[in-house]
Amino acid sequence: MQVHAYVLMDNHLHLLATPETAEGLSRMMQSLGRRYVAAFNKRHARSGTLWDGRFRAAPIEAGTYLLACMRYIELNPLDRK
Repeated sequence: MQVHAYVLMDNHLHLLATPETAEGLSRMMQSLGRRYVAAFNKRHARSGTLWDGRFRAAPIEAGTYLLACMRYIELNPLDRK
């Protein structure tokens, strides 16, 4: 998985990545849900899901939207203040 940009928010995350295989993104998100959420829940003495719903993915055109998506992800925490 090539990760180009990400931001971890309180109730969601944004991730701009290029998987090496067709199922790579699904497998990574499943692993993230199992490992990170379990560790987070243990650290904060809580249980249950951390993020709302299943992940959503959409392909983008690298030449057209790559930098715009990276900028959106970079500025997302600032928009929430």
